[in-house]
Amino acid sequence: MTLEKSLTLKVYTPNGLIHSIEDLSCINVPLANGYPISIHPGHAPLIAGTIQGPIRFRRGHQETAVSFHAGILKIRNNEVIIFTAGESSQDNMVKTIPEKTEYDRLMETLVTKLQNGLTNK
Repeated sequence: MTLEKSLTLKVYTPNGLIHSIEDLSCINVPLANGYPISIHPGHAPLIAGTIQGPIRFRRGHQETAVSFHAGILKIRNNEVIIFTAGESSQDNMVKTIPEKTEYDRLMETLVTKLQNGLTNK
């Protein structure tokens, strides 16, 4: 049995696939338990929670980092899949503002009308 010599990283958000990167030699992910994990070709299958932070990956001698919100990590057959709400700012790890849902807009409107109604009396 021969092991493949590279990894594939796929990152999904609720809107679908946002990153698909092949031919990686190493991927580092911050896990929810507070420790990072280093993933190399041939890694055992794993499902784990992640925290907001940078995902670092190496192709050849080049290392790249992209920050993501907390999510779920799945490793299987040299494929690393991350399910997340999306990318987060790498500067100071400030969360990006998610797109408002219809529910959020309705609640804001309701709260504003209630506040206006109470102050007009």
